[in-house]
Amino acid sequence: MTEGRTFRRTAGSRVASAGCTVLFVAGAISVGVSSGPTPGLLILSALSLLSLANALGAWADRYTLDDSGITYRNALLQSLGAPPRRVAWEDVVQVREHRGRRFGRLDPQGGALFLVLRSGRRVVLDSLQDFDALRTVVQQRCGAGQ
Repeated sequence: MTEGRTFRRTAGSRVASAGCTVLFVAGAISVGVSSGPTPGLLILSALSLLSLANALGAWADRYTLDDSGITYRNALLQSLGAPPRRVAWEDVVQVREHRGRRFGRLDPQGGALFLVLRSGRRVVLDSLQDFDALRTVVQQRCGAGQ
């Protein structure tokens, strides 16, 4: 794996974030038109901005796994001058897989990986397309027994 493999957010997470943005913006417009400036309008406007930021992040996030580590970049933030973040495989001391609950039972499919770094910081890889391939690469690089 010399050039690396890039993973992006799942289609479901991108659609959900876009849907929330539409819902909150429509709610803010509706409250603004019907009631004018109220505390409810301020709350819906703030939620609209937060969901817009989340949607832009979900559509622009990229995680590239290569021989030396993981690079996280967000195309939108990069255009504003933010550098990509990098984690070397040697800095990962533990990998934990999160399994949520579905109908009261532990989900057989994991949905997130928590990477604990030497510094104590954690990196979360969640809601990414082709999670099985992602998990396989991380396990190969960090050891399956961690």
